[in-house]
Formats: sequence, structure tokens, C-alpha cells
Amino acid sequence: MRTLKIALILIIFLNTLVYAQSNNPDIKPINRSWAVGMLYTESGFGLFGTYSKSIGRITSSMIRLSVSGVSDPNEVEYYDYYGNSYVRNKINRVYAATLSIGLKHNIFFDDIDGNFKPYIKGGIAPALIMMTPYDRSFFNSFGYAQTSFGLGAFGGIGIEYYESRSLGMSLGIEYYYVPVLGREVSSIKDRNITNVGGLQFCFNVMFF
Repeated sequence: MRTLKIALILIIFLNTLVYAQSNNPDIKPINRSWAVGMLYTESGFGLFGTYSKSIGRITSSMIRLSVSGVSDPNEVEYYDYYGNSYVRNKINRVYAATLSIGLKHNIFFDDIDGNFKPYIKGGIAPALIMMTPYDRSFFNSFGYAQTSFGLGAFGGIGIEYYESRSLGMSLGIEYYYVPVLGREVSSIKDRNITNVGGLQFCFNVMFF
């Protein structure tokens, strides 16, 4: 429910930006760009970096590497008498490094004047998954890590803001479906995580 509320707010915000933008019809398609950003999912926050290169006037190829935590929907955080947090039956911390490879297409580029340009994107998403023991300290647990992998696809919508010919920003909503294909992945005892994807809310700064 919280994710749906955030999605609705972001969609309304993106729609408002399109119609409340400054009038600047001189913005031209960008040939290539780098971007760094942050994403939010129900499992928490993550970081990513993206490289895009134009393959058409308003279409670009893109590759993005993101790193984020993964959790089971049934995880519930509790606190003991001393204020320490814990999750019942939790056996692993789970992380996913996802490589997104696909295309981004700016829609209505010539129909909307100004600095804000909406886009759609999609592609494939292989992922490296790591599990570390929950009963060990954070850094020590990496010495006992186990790995798996997943492969799926993603799609998304968003809007870009071109501050200048060298700097921009973007907001987007993306959905990843990345089923686990390798070793079984679990964060809670006797429950497997079959999909390390999900809904993501993304913000990034672009450098042209």
C-alpha cells in the first residue's frame, strides 16, 4: 500500500512538471550522457550509475548498474527491551547487483516545449545476488557470503529536466521482474525469494 501511494504521488508530480515547465524550445536531443542516482524500493534504498548513447534522434541505448538490498515481504522488524532491532527467523541479508541493458525513448519530444521531456524505457536485467549470514556482524558476514544469479526484464516511465547542455536531472518509476535462476535465495528461514526485482522509484543527476 505504501508503494502504491508513493507511485501515485510521483505520477502526479511528473504530470505536473510537464504542464508547469518553463518555455524553452531550444532544447535539442543529447548524444551521450552519464548519470548517478538513488533508487527506492520496499526493501530500502540503493545506488546506481548509468551510461546512455544516442542511436537515433530521440532514442538511446543505455546500460545501468545498480546495487540494492532485497528483503522478503514477510520480514517484520521488532525491538527488544534495550532498543535493539531484529527480524524473527531472518537468516540472511540479501543484496542484488543488477545490470540493466536496454533502450530509452523520449516521447512527445517535439510536441512539448520547454526543459522537461518524458520518456519510456525497457530492456533485459541480469543480476548477481549475494547472501550474507544475518547472525554475524555486517562486515564479518561477507567472508561467509553465498552467491546466486537472476535474469529478467524491466520497463519504466519518467521525465528528464535539462538544466543546461551539460547538466540535467530525471525522475522515474520502473518495474523489474528478475526471477532467481541459480542457488535458492532466502532471507527468512524456510521461505525462498523467487523474484529480486520489484517497483523502483529513481532519481538521478545526468552529465552530458
